Amino acid sequence: MLHAYLVDDELHTLNMLDMFLVRTGKVVIAGRSGNGFEALEALRLMRPQVWFLDIEMPGMNGLELAEHIQQADPSAAIVFTTAYDQYAIAAFELAAIDYLLKPVEMGRLSRTVDRLEKEIEWRQSAAKTVPEPPQRETLDVYMLGTFRVASSSGSGIAWRTAKVKELFAYLLLHLPNANEVHRDRIIERLWPDEPYEKAKIYLHTCISLLRKNLRQIGFAKILGFEKECYVLDPDQIRSDVHRFEAGFQAGHVGGSTPIAGLEQSLELYRGDLLGKEDYPWAVELSHQLEKTAVVGLLKLSQLYLAEQSGKKAAEAAERAMDLSPYEEEAYRLAMQAYLMMGKHDHVLRTYQELKERLGELQIQPSALTRQLYELIATPGTERQEPEG
Repeated sequence: MLHAYLVDDELHTLNMLDMFLVRTGKVVIAGRSGNGFEALEALRLMRPQVWFLDIEMPGMNGLELAEHIQQADPSAAIVFTTAYDQYAIAAFELAAIDYLLKPVEMGRLSRTVDRLEKEIEWRQSAAKTVPEPPQRETLDVYMLGTFRVASSSGSGIAWRTAKVKELFAYLLLHLPNANEVHRDRIIERLWPDEPYEKAKIYLHTCISLLRKNLRQIGFAKILGFEKECYVLDPDQIRSDVHRFEAGFQAGHVGGSTPIAGLEQSLELYRGDLLGKEDYPWAVELSHQLEKTAVVGLLKLSQLYLAEQSGKKAAEAAERAMDLSPYEEEAYRLAMQAYLMMGKHDHVLRTYQELKERLGELQIQPSALTRQLYELIATPGTERQEPEG
């Protein structure tokens, strides 16, 4: 027998649903409430297998109540009862076990109960056969370059929709210090052009799918929800973005030397933040991280020069030039490195590239850079800059 809890602010609907469920002979009514707040009180005392939730209720609607239920009991099955139009029904098909249109019909309810029996039986069987993940299992996330997510044992996430993937990325970038993100802020960023009530439905759908994705690879309790805010558990996640930022904030103390620390931090920067994704809300942070990488590369090139490592200094400077084509110091460091190696033709080439870049901004290289260029001229001959 299935144990079910019913929530609906319409007493007539509540009574009809109660009667029809009992009539199936497969359901025991564990309790019922006329609003979401009463249901939350019941949630502290019991864990019914199934919750039947009305969508439109005053104070706390069914979508919000479902978030609290899934947070407290990820294994709970949810069925929505709704009078919403077709777009909402399509969303609920993704987020819940099933949906019921009001007024509830006995035949349709019987099919829902059959579906619930199969789903709960499958969940119970899966819980017995799938071993618990190791205690130190972590979710490894790569966002600098190609966006990839997988458990430390290699289990990857197959995203159900692109929006679920984007939602996870947004929540992850608020991870440091377990920063909570309010529901309305998420809606503002991810569904800025949608009506608020419709956007809440989309958010709930994506949250439900995200929880399902994470639960399937052993992270049922990684996503928290409280006071209309969502937060990911930082202890269960290793992110290249956060390790990259932490390395610079800590002054590159992770390595045995300043060079080693910089190398370790910069190794994580394999491309723009979420470079292959079209997330407008990530653009500003992407630019900040790129600037941090450029500053780190310039410092690394200077350290290599101090150690007379011309080749490595040139490589670091060239990488900084690729990231920031108008950064004059990067060109100057590359010129110094090539001069150290005796590669005068590379000095000329680098200087010419700098002149062309700065020419686009209608400015000239600084006196310091021009003086460096002059060092390669043959003594006793007239020093000429390359044309251009």
